[in-house]
Amino acid sequence: PQDGPAHKKNRRGPSFDGYTAVGEGLFDYQDVIGTAGRDVADWAAGQTRGPIQVTGVPAATPHGDFWQHIGLRPQPFAAALVRAAGADSDLARQHPRQQRRWEAAKVHLEKLEAAPERRRHLDWLLERKAQALAAKGESNVLGRREAGWMQRMVEHETRQAELWALRRGGDTLAGLLCWKSATFRYAYTIAYDASFAALSPGILALYALLRHTMREGCGFNFLTGEQEFKLRFATGRDALLRYASLHPTH
Repeated sequence: PQDGPAHKKNRRGPSFDGYTAVGEGLFDYQDVIGTAGRDVADWAAGQTRGPIQVTGVPAATPHGDFWQHIGLRPQPFAAALVRAAGADSDLARQHPRQQRRWEAAKVHLEKLEAAPERRRHLDWLLERKAQALAAKGESNVLGRREAGWMQRMVEHETRQAELWALRRGGDTLAGLLCWKSATFRYAYTIAYDASFAALSPGILALYALLRHTMREGCGFNFLTGEQEFKLRFATGRDALLRYASLHPTH
């Protein structure tokens, strides 16, 4: 399958014929990003080794046969906030205050394409994320293992790993890291420069990306969590499952 939030060649975790499941405790949303119907089940059959638990697989995944064929059993896990595809003008009408704030801020949202700039922006994003958590007295959930995985994803998956920057003049106010499939954009993490906090740059960046996604005709998935900025824009919930091996000692 195409590599996505669930799979990446790696040296850690249970292996599927050269691939590694990111696994429990690393990410809370996992699936194969790619076109449904590919013959991944035959590829994966009989390749599991050891106890496996994969959290956050959407109940509506088109790749359910893949997960079950490698010997995993689904159980209820959590829910992801989502917004169905629609017109970007509808979003502006539903959130007029955000539209006015966007226009007044005189900012623009930019998708980063060049490899050096993508690397720099990811470093910027992870650093600002760590600073924000430290200011709240919280530990950084994005440790060395997680950051290393994301750096490899951004480097190798240039179409599916998206980096976005909210900018005004020469300043970067906020950044987002997203995963992109044919039908959905998944917003993995967001961070902003605290010196521009009065503008709520994270909300502005998310609003702009939502409008862009609506123009593409894609849906938007906020992944898990009940943060206020997600609840502000979401229109529904997507049930998630935890898949565990049927034979933990196999």
